[in-house]
Amino acid sequence: MAEFVVPSYDLTGKVAIITGSTRGIGNAIARTMAHYGAAVVITGRKQAQCDEVAAAIEAEGGKALGVATDVCDAAARENLIAKTVAAFGKVDILVNNAGLGGAPKKMIDMDEDYFDKYVDADYKGLYFMSQLAARQMKEQGCEKGTHPYRIINLASAAGIKSPIGDTVYGSLKAAVTHLTRIMANELGRYGITVNAVAPGYVLTDMTKDVIADEKNAAAVNRMITLRRYAQPEEIAGVINFIASPAGGYLDGVLIPVDGGMTIN
Repeated sequence: MAEFVVPSYDLTGKVAIITGSTRGIGNAIARTMAHYGAAVVITGRKQAQCDEVAAAIEAEGGKALGVATDVCDAAARENLIAKTVAAFGKVDILVNNAGLGGAPKKMIDMDEDYFDKYVDADYKGLYFMSQLAARQMKEQGCEKGTHPYRIINLASAAGIKSPIGDTVYGSLKAAVTHLTRIMANELGRYGITVNAVAPGYVLTDMTKDVIADEKNAAAVNRMITLRRYAQPEEIAGVINFIASPAGGYLDGVLIPVDGGMTIN
């Protein structure tokens, strides 16, 4: 009988970029990965906030670097990869978390500026951030038959359900899910797995307005089989699993982490 190998969730020696990680889900992902041994790169639009989060992680015993990055800007994306490699020598993991949250606007009320803003933040930025990371990972190389690199995309339950008013956000998140599958097909040969996680409602700054309205909050809770919102660390735990050796045989899949929202 073959020796049993206990699955490992350890990320020691890995270098992870988490976009949009100064707060919310991204912050929880960065802190979780740092806890499990990864050197994490914190990004957000403001350098001071990136540095503050990086310093807090280092104070907890982790390794971190803050790099202000607007994922909608090509030069900023290139700078992020360059500074990561300069500091840590490589890129092993990219978590595409940055983006705009759902702000309902029905198609009949849509304007092009709103549309373009969401396409840039929730799709185009993710696409080209992934391209740069994949090129870096390919250049680093790996042993034949191994898959040490990870790209993890943040999709959404809104990309699975068909919520009224989410014609842009919901359809873009559905596009991210399909892009994940295509990327997995293209990048597996370079030792890169690509997967996506679809959170439902999570207790962050983006959902505080929904929670503040008791009637709205009750309506949302009725859609969730567990009858509660997620904590950011509950999303982070699943993402850490995908990034770890324990998640090494996942590729091209979407994992809803939504408390049963998309089955209700």
